[in-house]
Amino acid sequence: MKTLVVYDSYTGTTEKCAKMLAELLQNADLVNLSNQKVSKLEDYDCVVIGSYIHAGKISKKVKRFCQENLEKLKGKKIGIYLCMLREQDGLEEYIPSNFDQQLLSYVKVKDFFGGELNYDKMNFVFRFILKQIEKKAKPKLGLRIERINAFAQKLMDQL
Repeated sequence: MKTLVVYDSYTGTTEKCAKMLAELLQNADLVNLSNQKVSKLEDYDCVVIGSYIHAGKISKKVKRFCQENLEKLKGKKIGIYLCMLREQDGLEEYIPSNFDQQLLSYVKVKDFFGGELNYDKMNFVFRFILKQIEKKAKPKLGLRIERINAFAQKLMDQL
């Protein structure tokens, strides 16, 4: 089975997760939607979609990819992961509010992989806002490697 991992990354966290998944899924193909186009989506049996969360929303590029390819994704095994500072409650809120219900009916695995605050890759305003949030909310930072491994295993069990 041929697997594609498509993602968009703002500060590099989602990309880091995509690369880990590609290795765990036996060298899946990677497409960074920020600077690449997906060609021959029909060649893939499984598609993993990864995005960061900003102000409760997934990346516009990921949203556009899902909307434009909804028919092509039909019948494929789909996995969705989010990189964010919130925990499980965030996943349960953000998945249904950001993805088409038809697409969600194809999803076999969904999870969140945690988040990092890579301030050096943020603009001044975003950096300022996140520092204020970090002071007040004290989110659990870092990638959840065990969740990435479990996601890959669950997806491979579906193939």
